[in-house]
Amino acid sequence: MPYLDTPEGTPDDKVAWGSDVAAQMMRRCGIKYVSLNPGASYRGFHDSIVNHLGNRDPGMLLCLHEDHAVGIAHGYGKATGMPMGAIVHSNVGLMHGHMAIFNAYCDRVPLMIMGATGPMDSHQRRPWIDWIHTSADQASIIRDIIKFDNQPSSPEGIVDAMSRAYIATRTQPSAPVYIVLDAGLQESSLEQIPEMPDMTRFQPPGNVHASRADIDSIVAMLKAAERPAILFGRGSRKQEDWDARVKLAEATGAIVMTDLKLAATFPTDHPNHVVEPFNQAGKAEREIIADADFILALEWVDVGGLICPPTGGGNTKAKIVQVSLDHHLHNGAHTVYQSMSPADLRISASGDAVVADLNAALGGGSKKPWRDAVRKDRKDDPDRITMVAVCSALREAVGDPDKISLASVSRGWPCDMWPLRDPGAYLGKDGGGGIGSGPSLAIGVALANDDMGRKTVAVLGDGDFMMGGHAIYTAVKHKIPLLVLINNNQSYFNDELHQETVAKRRNRPVGNRWIGQAMTDPMLDIAKFVEAQGATGIGPVKDKKDLAAAIAKGVEVLNNGGVAVVDIHVPPGDRGTTSTGMRNT
Repeated sequence: MPYLDTPEGTPDDKVAWGSDVAAQMMRRCGIKYVSLNPGASYRGFHDSIVNHLGNRDPGMLLCLHEDHAVGIAHGYGKATGMPMGAIVHSNVGLMHGHMAIFNAYCDRVPLMIMGATGPMDSHQRRPWIDWIHTSADQASIIRDIIKFDNQPSSPEGIVDAMSRAYIATRTQPSAPVYIVLDAGLQESSLEQIPEMPDMTRFQPPGNVHASRADIDSIVAMLKAAERPAILFGRGSRKQEDWDARVKLAEATGAIVMTDLKLAATFPTDHPNHVVEPFNQAGKAEREIIADADFILALEWVDVGGLICPPTGGGNTKAKIVQVSLDHHLHNGAHTVYQSMSPADLRISASGDAVVADLNAALGGGSKKPWRDAVRKDRKDDPDRITMVAVCSALREAVGDPDKISLASVSRGWPCDMWPLRDPGAYLGKDGGGGIGSGPSLAIGVALANDDMGRKTVAVLGDGDFMMGGHAIYTAVKHKIPLLVLINNNQSYFNDELHQETVAKRRNRPVGNRWIGQAMTDPMLDIAKFVEAQGATGIGPVKDKKDLAAAIAKGVEVLNNGGVAVVDIHVPPGDRGTTSTGMRNT
């Protein structure tokens, strides 16, 4: 594998230590990679991966922070639908990775996290350091945002815990799992090798199907509807599931909407896909939904927020069917369950399974969508750099957009100019709104895509990138091809808009919204920042006439297997003036 370091000598294939058992189980679970930041609490496990497994299946990706380690594994899981491994060091490493775990939990991604603790036997602890890095219940730090945890106390317990974790993380709805390895157990020699399982007999259950009666009810509602709508939320990365969604929409004439927070689940230039995928629905989207007489929500993240927003104007009289397994992960710790939505029928099943069953019941066919798609007439600013110009330049440089996978897009990306036509075309946002996660997620996506022969581009904001941009080191070190385009508006601009909202509501000066937000004086030199990590830094690009050449250079680096970051200064609009009347940006 081109990404992995090769150890000296021949791996010791004898299973002789507690940590060797854990390493063997990672291999048997099919984990190809583990991302990590090193720590003494798992030094035994580290040795087992390197000197027992030969740093293959799994192999290590070195990260500069546990947040990156978890984020890279999250991105890989988004792209493949299969778990990658991440290792965190003791309680302190787990605390570092906490936000990234929350992102993966909200994003419903499979992820095997391995942790460690100082020896539970106090007589084995080194003075001071082992004591502060030993926790009585380490997983309690994250138990409300994971699906399963265990701290085994024997080699046989390691086998059992990791078998259960592997099944749990892959069972819908997916979420991270966490196994804590006692440092004392890791470094204990084995008196007897535990029996290793045949993992073909430890697989997760298949998709959960709706009852025949529920499928019949949906079919009846669809046939009675004149203006059906389908909300395609979370869905698999499989092409056959993608094709099945298209078949259902065409057979029913339903209009389709998709969520920009999630990976692509339907071709966005299809006639039934009537509006661009959105992060938050606007007036046009809400009016279309209000006009529908039947709504089928399939693993949609926030049905209530779309249909009955707190601002009003969305109290639809349409029949609503809500299909989801998400409720199995809801708890009282975080309100990730979103607002309640009315529904005439709630079905606890997999969205993709319901699509397949509906297609079988309907038997195919084709109906025109009941309304035309809303296509924007894009007009670019001839003088200023805009995201329309960035998109156009990227299209020109790559030639065929279908060869590119967008790991992410930033505010203002013109989705209609870059159609999403297959399951890998776009991988969605971070899940939990954890800013700073964009770079590591993009690297995980790029790792998976490169294995599958596809190039990856991420469009990130400057604030998000600078919080987590030192993750780029991992991509460079392990030769993971990636192109990052920075939408650099020199500000935490989303929060500027929030400050403007508050100022207007309180009749206070809007022109002060930039204070505590603008990243100027000094201006960040992002190109030099990434060059220090070995990547190709391009920019800053401030003049529109330089944009196409800068992006073309970045694409050339990507196509040659490198890592490039293009810093593009996109004017954010008027930030107001200082008290002297001078712009202070």
